[in-house]
Amino acid sequence: MISFKKFLEQELPVLDSVLISEDNKNYILHEDRKWIRGRFPRNIGIDKANYGAGQEHAHVYGRKGNQVVVVNFDGSSSHGTRGKIHKKDANALRNKGFKIPMNNIVEWTVIDDWDSFIVG
Repeated sequence: MISFKKFLEQELPVLDSVLISEDNKNYILHEDRKWIRGRFPRNIGIDKANYGAGQEHAHVYGRKGNQVVVVNFDGSSSHGTRGKIHKKDANALRNKGFKIPMNNIVEWTVIDDWDSFIVG
């Protein structure tokens, strides 16, 4: 057995990504959320697209740490949320390239009859 000092002198592997699998066939790359400042320090968390589909999206949190809305990069809603984003939060997202509507409203529409929207 080597000493702890010798152990630390070795070139150790670096864990720089986490792959998650439920079936040992398909893997999901888990990346940490990137935090930016909106109205408050670290109140907007930006995530990459989930499961290789979808869009980069931001979770916007309020003063008490409650999630206000989740908005996609194109300005549409994500995770079934909707609401109005504070002006400072909206501007912080616009500065990151998000296409936030000028009224700062993020909308979500539920389609009850999906079959009527299928073309073909």
